Amino acid sequence: MLAVIGGIVIILGAAARIPNAVAELIRACIPVINAFHELRTALKRTTPQAGQKELEEQFEPSEPTFSEGRTDDDRSPAVR
Repeated sequence: MLAVIGGIVIILGAAARIPNAVAELIRACIPVINAFHELRTALKRTTPQAGQKELEEQFEPSEPTFSEGRTDDDRSPAVR
């Protein structure tokens, strides 16, 4: 009977420490998460985006648009 009571006391004592231990674990993980976030941000700033030059070349206009190079004389008579 004393062994059962002793076991219950030990289990209850350990169970009472679990919330504090979990809170400490979470507090310890916060700096690690912040470090990963800063690392990801730093890598985004220093790594050139793949294919950016190809995208810029793809969307360059090959002939002038209406506002860039055409005059009123270039339009068809029906538009005037």
